[in-house]
Amino acid sequence: MGKSNSTIELKQVSKKFKNSDVINRMNLKVHAGEFLVLLGPSGCGKSTTLRMIAGLEDVTEGSVLIDGHDLQTMKNDGKAIAMVFQDYALYPNMTVYQNLEYALKVHKVDKQVRKQRIDQVMDTLNLADYADRLPSQLSGGQKQRVAVGRGMVKKSKIFLLDEPLSNIDVQLREKARDELQKLHEIDQQTIVYVTHDQLEAMALGDRIAVMNEGIIQMIDTPDNIYNQPANLFVARFIGTPQINIIEVVLQNGEMYLNDHPLLKVMGHGELAQQKYYLGIRPENIKCSMTPKGDYSLPAKIDSIVDYGRFIQLSLKLANGCLIKSIVNSCDFTEDDQIYIDFVESDTVLFDHSTEKNLYWGKHE
Repeated sequence: MGKSNSTIELKQVSKKFKNSDVINRMNLKVHAGEFLVLLGPSGCGKSTTLRMIAGLEDVTEGSVLIDGHDLQTMKNDGKAIAMVFQDYALYPNMTVYQNLEYALKVHKVDKQVRKQRIDQVMDTLNLADYADRLPSQLSGGQKQRVAVGRGMVKKSKIFLLDEPLSNIDVQLREKARDELQKLHEIDQQTIVYVTHDQLEAMALGDRIAVMNEGIIQMIDTPDNIYNQPANLFVARFIGTPQINIIEVVLQNGEMYLNDHPLLKVMGHGELAQQKYYLGIRPENIKCSMTPKGDYSLPAKIDSIVDYGRFIQLSLKLANGCLIKSIVNSCDFTEDDQIYIDFVESDTVLFDHSTEKNLYWGKHE
């Protein structure tokens, strides 16, 4: 894709602080021009990974390669990588314009080109009216936009962003997200973006790396991460409302919840007759007032919440387990006895001991 982007590779990278492992033998390849999102709960090692790619943290073991060259031995003049920090890191004695211009001046970018780039970015991020203000005169969201803008004007091959939109209010966050995507389409920079917000990750990433406790649990497209999560952790971390996970038993070609058959198991003779976890997204549960057949499961409506876009039902099963269903419209009321049905291809089956996806209902 030309010279506007770089590849990033982490090979068997570990990072220890004192005696605790923050990152554990991580392997990661970011393609040239890719928008990769690192997603996971607080403390999972996302920001540490980003800082190691930026060269701000040394690796304890392994190597970080930029375009195949070891970062440790590279002369990093700051041109190749731009980074946006969560805490802004703005120069307090410089105006918004000067903050945006500083790195371009240092790298001796032509004055006319500097102005053109800065004007474009300020326009994109709604900062034109604040060009002469100092950071102390800005709100948290405005400071964050200046920090993002400073990364954008550099047009570096690699753009690293650490929770860059966390302090921006919701309306502007969506606009900033759209602008980042547009910028990526135009400049084709290699972007690594850290967030704990799964909706942001799903909206932005070409691929998402879901992390937990210093380990990448799964790296794939948003579609695959949502529909075929590699394990229970990924399944539960992605999706709002959360995926329903129920404990089932396979017996004589049927999946049972307690003593009630849920599904006829078709063509999976290799599955042992034992316990499994069955996952089903709330939108895939079929609800009706009357049973559709032997596999319809009775449930009682515990609560109904209307979100406008959809209606969420909380359903209580005979074993006391609560599950969520999403419907577009409903004639049900609280305490109604209804029936729910599952379709095998809409479910995900997890091994009971390893909690890994067995890929049983996968569409080929």
